[in-house]
Amino acid sequence: MPADAPDARIPERYSRQIRFAPIGPEGQRSLARSRVLVLGCGALGCAIAEQLARAGVGTLRLVDRDFVEVSNLQRQSLFSEDDAARSLPKSVAAASRLRAIVRDVRIDEHIVDVDASTISGLIAGCDLAMDGTDNFRTRHLLNEACARARVPWVYGACVGAYGCSLAILPGDGPCLRCIQDELPAAGDSPTCDTAGIIPPIVQVVAGWQVAEALKILVGASAQVRRDLWTTDLWSGSFQRLDMARWRDPRCAVCGTTPTYPLLSAPVDRSTVLCGRDAIQLRRGAMPDLVAITNRLATRVEAANEYLVRWSDGPLRATCFKDGRVIVQGTADPAVARTMCDRWLG
Repeated sequence: MPADAPDARIPERYSRQIRFAPIGPEGQRSLARSRVLVLGCGALGCAIAEQLARAGVGTLRLVDRDFVEVSNLQRQSLFSEDDAARSLPKSVAAASRLRAIVRDVRIDEHIVDVDASTISGLIAGCDLAMDGTDNFRTRHLLNEACARARVPWVYGACVGAYGCSLAILPGDGPCLRCIQDELPAAGDSPTCDTAGIIPPIVQVVAGWQVAEALKILVGASAQVRRDLWTTDLWSGSFQRLDMARWRDPRCAVCGTTPTYPLLSAPVDRSTVLCGRDAIQLRRGAMPDLVAITNRLATRVEAANEYLVRWSDGPLRATCFKDGRVIVQGTADPAVARTMCDRWLG
């Protein structure tokens, strides 16, 4: 076999990638053996998951708590108008599209909220975690779980035309808590819902994240960039910040005596979804979605095996089969609970 010929045991679809010397046949086999958690299936999560699947990562674990809406379609590249019309959960719709792109990829999709009770199980068995979330509390929870499990992860965020990314390797350099000692207060940071976003920044940030992910997965961690990079595509500015000196030996997550404050904190029963004028409630009991659909009758706007959505005046509620309810149209947990009690009992 010529030195530059693709390995016959590797599918032809990856032939151009294995010609890239830093990956090669052995790197491609490493990708096929890899398991990656993609936390969040919004704009970044979709772009990350698609790039990883096309690169030949063997197993993807997709996690998202929400469903597809029309307003997502401008930037969330794995979803269609049909997905939005059917109110499919994002992880389910993303998994379906990815299987159509790469039929051999193994996908483990989860419709679940990420909190201290679920994050460790979601990371278990994964070689790497990718940040596709939209809030700092979840990122810091991921940071703690990855630090405790010694799993590398790649941070990424974008809003407007601004984006940033940083690879975090537990035990080698700072963690997110070292860099950001305190969580921003809810509503302090801009979101896509409050500040908007343009599609190109999503692909740029996801590309940077996946490039670092590939280095980690093929065993080239020494080549991983250890700086925080930021860019504003609208102005054309770009900056790299060396993060090596930011490691804090007193850090509550990666320091000499870690306490993992978020992992040990009680789980909130209600959560304000910043920028969306919505509340998420955890009601505990597993609902009978068919019975709820029948009881609500003409109020039902969407129903499938994963959720039921209905309206009550200016409020709209979506009940998921794991017992969560998202109430849109209010930022007051009491109002959300009253609506749920009225219709769900």
